[in-house]
Amino acid sequence: MKLKEFDFKLPRDEKRKKKIIITSISVIVLIIIITIASTFAYYQSIENQNSINTTVGNFNSGDITIAMTVDGISVQDVPQQNTGYIGSTITCNNGAIAIWDNFEWRIIIENYTKSKTVCSIAFVLGQSLHEAIVAQGGTKETIEAKGSPNFNSAPIAATSGLYATEDEYGMSYYYRGMKTSLNNNLIFAGFQWKIVRINGDDSIRIIYNGTESQFNSAKEMNTTGADTELARPNFNSSTNDNRYLGYMYGNTSSSPLLAQTNINNSAIKTYLDGWYVSNIETKSSYITEKIHDNLFCGDRSIKSGSGTYNSTTLYGAYDRFYTNVSSLKPTLKCLQQNDRFTVDDTNIGNAALTYPIGLISADEVAYGGVYYNSYDGTNMGSNSFLTTGSAYYTMSPSLVNSSTAFVWNVYPNGSLYSNSDSPVSATRGARPVINLNSSTRIMGSGSATDPFRIV
Repeated sequence: MKLKEFDFKLPRDEKRKKKIIITSISVIVLIIIITIASTFAYYQSIENQNSINTTVGNFNSGDITIAMTVDGISVQDVPQQNTGYIGSTITCNNGAIAIWDNFEWRIIIENYTKSKTVCSIAFVLGQSLHEAIVAQGGTKETIEAKGSPNFNSAPIAATSGLYATEDEYGMSYYYRGMKTSLNNNLIFAGFQWKIVRINGDDSIRIIYNGTESQFNSAKEMNTTGADTELARPNFNSSTNDNRYLGYMYGNTSSSPLLAQTNINNSAIKTYLDGWYVSNIETKSSYITEKIHDNLFCGDRSIKSGSGTYNSTTLYGAYDRFYTNVSSLKPTLKCLQQNDRFTVDDTNIGNAALTYPIGLISADEVAYGGVYYNSYDGTNMGSNSFLTTGSAYYTMSPSLVNSSTAFVWNVYPNGSLYSNSDSPVSATRGARPVINLNSSTRIMGSGSATDPFRIV
């Protein structure tokens, strides 16, 4: 006989296929829905069955027995969803076929034609996101042995992958290359993300790439356009002062020290903080406990000999990407502790943030495959996973010229750029960056159609 979902009204002696879908999260609920008969550790069927009356029809208990193990140990309760476990294997006797749906947290059984069918499910902890990323490059030693890529060349498929360099916490493993060649896609907290790198403390840095509903509709991660960003705010509403290129800034620019005192929020920080409160902080502990406090670098170090302060001032990233344009030298080291924005970390960071959210740095963009050149329309990283065909802000100051402040932008053509048409008052895309705990567990392959998902 053929059973439709939760339909037990058909006679037992018919031999057509049955299909049962169980949506409970515990064996007790499973028993209520399909009255699974079980005994203690080995879940044996009961010999003398009684007829059970339910809201979906009459059937006999003992038809299906579900046996479960968690980490190889027999249990009576299904592990709760969102605790890091996944159903890894499931087998049935009597020719029945079953799968465990890790998204809906339910069992689906097909080809069920005999009573006293037993299905065994093994639950195991999902792979850690950190381990899954490293495995794409082989081992940490293999990744480190590759050395540094050519930062003056747009990445191709052959040069796409994982590379290593040091940051303030230790060795960082970063993605570089073409979006079609990298498996660094993630669904988390209802949103799409691109994984930027493993930080030196083993946490994972991710950048916003759209909503989960967009993925569900397209069945693929976003690649270009406005869907990859939240909105198009300005970095700061005022431009005529050195302090306005800071993610936070002081009350006066009479000296670099006072300008860089972290008292006031930039316009973009205010916007990102509000988004974080509405979309991350208000969600369950399952979401918030995955967030990690790691620094965001807004390097306000001033280039030696850059000019008169408050007139022409060149900052650290300007020196790395403009002065040395023929030999780009990005870094994940943030020179001034005052510019290492953290929430609680006062050892390495500045503990100036209220919420653990920020922007990507120009150096991280360069590591990812976007590089500086004149804005001439050439391909300078347009296929990089950090290029969206839409201009968006980084957190890195560039220069102050004639009392106008500039920060580095990622331009639509794949260029890391800062020029006269993009002062901090310009509207650019906002792509928030957050960090996840190293212990975060996932399923999926990380591809554009099968992104990592937190479990």
